[in-house]
Amino acid sequence: MKTHWLQSPNKNYLGHWDLPEGDNLILTIKSADWEAVENPVTKQKKECRVIRFEEDVKPLICNQTNAQSIMVSTGQKYMDDSIGCKIALYESQTKVKGETVDCIRVRREPIDQMLKPKPKKKITDMRFKQALEKIKSGEYTTDELVEKHELTADQQQKVTELILANG
Repeated sequence: MKTHWLQSPNKNYLGHWDLPEGDNLILTIKSADWEAVENPVTKQKKECRVIRFEEDVKPLICNQTNAQSIMVSTGQKYMDDSIGCKIALYESQTKVKGETVDCIRVRREPIDQMLKPKPKKKITDMRFKQALEKIKSGEYTTDELVEKHELTADQQQKVTELILANG
């Protein structure tokens, strides 16, 4: 595993460097409480919101922004009522003392909405004809067309005819 330049010396808690690149990390809240967290550099302790997860990952020190996002995504106002709720963490950026730095954020969108398949887009007849030409030339496949677009009955019939014609 690579070491991020801005990695915190406190390896006991999640940091943006622990998240999968470009992907959400979906976790289930096991507990959420205020805890004394020690800064490993200054040795000073500070009371922080700490979230522990059912999954085998480090706990998260939860700032005010993420706490508000958890309330929106879970619909729960109280830490105790959030037990068992799923949240999605992702890498983002924020400004600290005028400098842009990487950070962990909680998605505000409820998990069940995030996991729903995206609706297919309708395709105009002109674009459908262009797609058929690309299929015939080998630039595009019928599978890609059907996967990405909601086809009318007539368009579906033409795709079926094209498949049968090409055997």
